[in-house]
Amino acid sequence: MVRKEGTRSISKMWIFCEGEKTEIHYFNHLKSDLRIRKLQIKVNSSDDKNALGVVKYALNFLKHNRDYVTGDIIACVFDRDQNSQKDLESAKKLASDEGIEIIFSNPCFEFWILSHFECYKRSLDKEMLQSKLISSLGQYSKNDHLLYEKTKEHISDAIKFSKDIISMHEKNGVEIISRDSNPSTLVHQLIEQIHDFGQG
Repeated sequence: MVRKEGTRSISKMWIFCEGEKTEIHYFNHLKSDLRIRKLQIKVNSSDDKNALGVVKYALNFLKHNRDYVTGDIIACVFDRDQNSQKDLESAKKLASDEGIEIIFSNPCFEFWILSHFECYKRSLDKEMLQSKLISSLGQYSKNDHLLYEKTKEHISDAIKFSKDIISMHEKNGVEIISRDSNPSTLVHQLIEQIHDFGQG
């Protein structure tokens, strides 16, 4: 990938999500709420829901974007969905080769939302997850524009619970970016990076 050299006092983070609007709304609202002076956050929607496709989309997008410079943070956010183990491994390798962070959730991004309310460690499907979200939020609908606002007061809990679950999988020898890591989410890694800029 061709990258341009440049130095700036303000860093830039490029977040590429699957076609789902849930993630787009969440990160855009987080960006508006935090208003971090030293970090510009650019949220983009990939045309491809496949894990490898999201990474390739990010690479192609940035290759043709004049605002991108070396040192920018690049993160690809995607779910397990119908991705095969081979899909996930290919996406992980390409991302690693290109310096891209993978923010993976299993079974889906909404597990990050659930983690604001409980440390749930048993495997679950999307239907069960939606039912638990309704119990926690009172009501829940996919692509809710206000998910960030409804959960931000519990974000420190979500970070802690997400880390606890990752530690559980690692102790059991489970690869996080795989179909076997249900449930899990790495969204906390992105949130912590954003918060670090706010404290700098």
